[in-house]
Amino acid sequence: MARLEEDIIKSVGLIAPALLLPIAAAASLIPELRDSIAVHAAPLLVFVGVALLGIVTGRGRLLLGVMVLALTMAALINSGSRSTFQIVALLLPLNLGVVAWLGETRGLSARGAWWLGVILLQVGLVGLLELVSPSVISASLERPIVDVDAGVSLPQLALFAFAIMLGLHLARFVRGRRPLHAAAAWALVACFLALDTAGSGGPADLHFAAAGMLLALGTVLEPRTVLHLDAVTGLPASLEFNKIVRRLPKRYALAAVTIDEFAAFRSEEGPEVANRMLRLIAQALKKVGGGGRAFYLMRENEFVVVFRRKSVDTAAHHMAMVRREVEKATLDVAVPQKVRPGVKRGVVVRTVAGTISVGIAAPHSEDTDAFKVLRRAEEALARARAAGMNRIAVDESPGARDAVPTGLSA
Repeated sequence: MARLEEDIIKSVGLIAPALLLPIAAAASLIPELRDSIAVHAAPLLVFVGVALLGIVTGRGRLLLGVMVLALTMAALINSGSRSTFQIVALLLPLNLGVVAWLGETRGLSARGAWWLGVILLQVGLVGLLELVSPSVISASLERPIVDVDAGVSLPQLALFAFAIMLGLHLARFVRGRRPLHAAAAWALVACFLALDTAGSGGPADLHFAAAGMLLALGTVLEPRTVLHLDAVTGLPASLEFNKIVRRLPKRYALAAVTIDEFAAFRSEEGPEVANRMLRLIAQALKKVGGGGRAFYLMRENEFVVVFRRKSVDTAAHHMAMVRREVEKATLDVAVPQKVRPGVKRGVVVRTVAGTISVGIAAPHSEDTDAFKVLRRAEEALARARAAGMNRIAVDESPGARDAVPTGLSA
């Protein structure tokens, strides 16, 4: 039954766009529809609705994608110059391709804000280029790459950008059969039709609206990733780590992390305070730089941070900053006061702190099993703890580096 539902979703992701694009094209050819207020308002209604859908559902890619469409259409309407048309014709497929290629992110997050900043920076650059030297930009972008007349209004450089991005998304769809990849490919086709129509002086409203609807359709049909989170730390649990190690690139680093003397801390402070300490460490690990992603393995209170396409030294640098942050952090805890029998008990508030030790390893050239790399990181972690704790030890092939003292930032 689940397989049948999956096949239905994939079919809808293919058939619906195939119906939507011809409808938009046909409507654009009918003067009564093409010139109606409803058609001119369609892109605005679609963009606003899709943006709200992206915010409510936490689909950051959808929000960014529809912003790219809206800004492109606004640039074409407000400028109307050939140079602006050529620039946005090049940037539109590249931006849509990158947005669809990104992993999912919440629009109202630091990562979403960063990508929004990149998009808005491009808007500023387009305006600056239009003011400084539009003729030079136009001549550069209009220059043909090959001596062939494609019969369209887009410059050849933009055609190559569309072709490359379309090929990449078709390849991803053939490989994974995911609705988002099909929708991204169809949205690129709709954007191409919109720009070609606009470049010829025709109305592009319905094509842009269709592109927004296609992005929304593909995003909605895309199954949401279900994360298995640890109830205490809020970090992805062991099952998520087991999933991600199957998709690691050839170059990566793993950092094994543990709280120093945590068993004694838990025994002395109690399980509630111990859980607060786990959450404090988890929050520090969530902020690790270098693209590191933290997991909680639960066995012996061990955390693991995965650094994709990073070296051991880079991972050590970022983990050292986390170690120093944890070293400075404290928790205020309320402890029942021990008094004589018959005397009312009081509460004493005191401050506790903790430290972490870290072991880091990367795969050897012959390593194919990430769990072997994790074992070597755990061996480096054991050396860091044996050397005095609150340290980072790095495993290097063929031997291991000595433990990094607390004062070093490596």
